Amino acid sequence: MFTKKEPDPKKTDTPQKNNQKYSKSQFAESRQLSRMEKDILAAVLLDQQTYTLQEAQEHIQQFMNGEAQ
Repeated sequence: MFTKKEPDPKKTDTPQKNNQKYSKSQFAESRQLSRMEKDILAAVLLDQQTYTLQEAQEHIQQFMNGEAQ
């Protein structure tokens, strides 16, 4: 009556995408970031380096916390 559900292959790929790295110009073209976030990343990220989305969010938070103090 009940069968074991097979794991969804799309869901297993999700953790790998979190580790994907992007350049400064790719963040500038992102539709997931607001204009303000793009401006902050343009100011703080290095052109030659790549960053994960999590690293970029951390840079945004550090910038925002620094401005508040």
